Amino acid sequence: MRRVIFPAGSTIFSEGDDGNSAFVIITGSVDVIIGTGKKAKKVASLKDGDVFGEMSLIEPGPRSATIKAVTDTECEASHYDNFLALINDNPEISAKFMKTLVVRIRQMNEMVSKLDPKRRGLRGLFSDWRHDFNRANAAESERWSKLSDEEREAEKSFSLMYMGTMF
Repeated sequence: MRRVIFPAGSTIFSEGDDGNSAFVIITGSVDVIIGTGKKAKKVASLKDGDVFGEMSLIEPGPRSATIKAVTDTECEASHYDNFLALINDNPEISAKFMKTLVVRIRQMNEMVSKLDPKRRGLRGLFSDWRHDFNRANAAESERWSKLSDEEREAEKSFSLMYMGTMF
């Protein structure tokens, strides 16, 4: 592990950045922000002893949030490549990373279990409908393109006859 210092106001990493390290805050505080621009939302504040970036120790990949230093923040950083050695050399720190990961998974499970699809609002329902409609329309267009001219004419005739019985 190595010590790193982030000045107040600095972005430590941004959502979507490639990640391969995690941090334990020694002193200072950071904000955890999800989304960008007008949709950015602060979801947590972390302080001395807290961990962030822990998912990258298990599986390097895109960061799930933006982390910004609120105050001058000193951290111990652990890199993915060094994590297995850290487990042997410093089991307390590695356990802290793993416990943090488990706690966050439990929090996410709890949040997901509380979601009520009936309370998503009209925008969410319309978005779902539009997605389903576009997918069905694309499938129908593909099916239609594979029909022969005779099959298309037969379907048109059937559709007109069926529509006539509806009105």
